[in-house]
Amino acid sequence: MEKAKNLLHQTFIPSNRNDHRPHAFRHFMLSIYSLALLASQFSFGMIQFSPVAANPAQMQEQIFTEINVQRRTNGEIALKENASLDHAAKAKLEDMFSKNYWDHTSPSGEKAWDFINQTGYSYKAAGENLAKGFIATNAMVDAWMASPSHKKNILDKEFTETGIAVGNGLINGRETTIAVQLFGAPAPVMAGNQALVAGEKTASPSFSLSNPVIPGRISYFALYLAIFALIIFDGIMIRLNKSHKNPRHMLAFRTSLGINVLVLAVLCLNITQVW
Repeated sequence: MEKAKNLLHQTFIPSNRNDHRPHAFRHFMLSIYSLALLASQFSFGMIQFSPVAANPAQMQEQIFTEINVQRRTNGEIALKENASLDHAAKAKLEDMFSKNYWDHTSPSGEKAWDFINQTGYSYKAAGENLAKGFIATNAMVDAWMASPSHKKNILDKEFTETGIAVGNGLINGRETTIAVQLFGAPAPVMAGNQALVAGEKTASPSFSLSNPVIPGRISYFALYLAIFALIIFDGIMIRLNKSHKNPRHMLAFRTSLGINVLVLAVLCLNITQVW
């Protein structure tokens, strides 16, 4: 019993018996903890994990505002919000979540134009831009503007009306934020539907120091901070014990710190997509 108690003391409690460096919290074990945390992020798809917007309704309003800023800046008239297009965008958004897809075409073959037609909206041209994984409106609009086909939809002088829907839901078992923007050029009821346009799919990494504190990553970030604090504490004790003069100790310490920084880099990374 005494032996087990002494082992626990040596493993977890700082004291003179372990040079105030519990074996469970020395840099070698802390490297293992960091690697385990890193592996868990990849195992649960954290690299592909899409954060969720805190306020989708506010983001929806911001998209409308920023799209019109882009149009005015480029010499085009501002788009007007159309209730029918809003309903169609919301229907498309809900369809993607309910049928578990993110695409211009649903598994059953429905396109954005089918949702527009269901509202009775008559148009001579229509377009659709999609985005997934964005929590910042300006980053989303910048991504659309960086893609020629998405930019064409945004600045197309023929389009005069728009409908937007933003929401959080599950795609392939992961919670994410999806934005749908529909563009329309209204036409008389008998004119029919023509010139349907859509965007091109692009994916890009987004690196931000705010990503570790978004919902879904905050628990990983808390563990990262705990391990980082323990690494710093162990480094201080190495210095106080004069173990820093031993190259092996310093190599192990720097390795544990480097792995921990890599964990933070992965937590800051997110994959955003437009389509």
